[in-house]
Amino acid sequence: MIVPTIARLIVREHLHKPIQGRVLTLGRQTIAMTYEQVIQLFKQEGYSPSDLILRERSGDRDEKTRFGKGTRYISDTLFFKLMGIVDLVTMDVTEYEGAEIIHNLNQRIPESLCNQFDFIIDGGTFDHLFDLRTAFENVVRLLKPDGRIFHWNAASNFTGAAYLSFAPDFFFDYYTVNRFNDCQVYVAEIDSIGQRESWEFYKFEKTSENYHFPSSKIQMTLVLAEKGPSATWNEMPVQSYYQEAGSRQAHRTTQVVESGRKLLASQPDQTVEPGFLAWAFSRLAHSTPKEILPKLAKRLFPALGKRQIEGYRYIGRI
Repeated sequence: MIVPTIARLIVREHLHKPIQGRVLTLGRQTIAMTYEQVIQLFKQEGYSPSDLILRERSGDRDEKTRFGKGTRYISDTLFFKLMGIVDLVTMDVTEYEGAEIIHNLNQRIPESLCNQFDFIIDGGTFDHLFDLRTAFENVVRLLKPDGRIFHWNAASNFTGAAYLSFAPDFFFDYYTVNRFNDCQVYVAEIDSIGQRESWEFYKFEKTSENYHFPSSKIQMTLVLAEKGPSATWNEMPVQSYYQEAGSRQAHRTTQVVESGRKLLASQPDQTVEPGFLAWAFSRLAHSTPKEILPKLAKRLFPALGKRQIEGYRYIGRI
């Protein structure tokens, strides 16, 4: 499901590097927004569809997905069409939502599907699969050179709603060892499975071997990876804890080209000088009732008080 937070990230990626060519979604995606909400979100992100596309309203209701039928949600076809994407294909294990390609990702894809897609969206498919090695190989082989894949999957506290929960280094290590040009990984915290926006994000910084992220909240792992011209699909990483000294060094020197994309930008207050913060709080303390001060400080400086977690950087809410 593409909820408002995910839609914003897709639009930001589109603004960074236009999503063109053939787009594949793993499972048909419910766009959990009305047409008016989508247009408002586009405006907030600084994206303006052409007038010709804006006048195109035919078939803008979702009549195919089980979560979209009977709502005013926009169709997946129109959502992507508003970004100029007209070649949209869906792959699913069954025909129940009208997928164009019926295939079980636990099984190797046919050669006819290799190098066919410019952008792949995994909106919570991998956490329902069993043979992950085959699934990873499939998506890399489905992608064209320089193609991109965007994952969001369960990370914790989805018991009963998903087969699997993913650590961020699971994706990062696979894509880097297989020489992808760029791989950005985030952990998102939410309060309930149905929460559609105002997620808290932490960027996986890969700065140490300790990637433990303790949390009682529901978490998701989000990944944007870009396939390089020399990318492979069959290299299997070893988690850093268990690597031999030699292979650990080799793994650490795996190069990832930073593309300059910013799916998420740090909150402005993240870079505020400590001296300024001390001055600001002293002024607040003198002029604000004590019972209001904590709430006011949290609103003005939302990153304050966030846990400093080794290997992660707090980004903010979106």
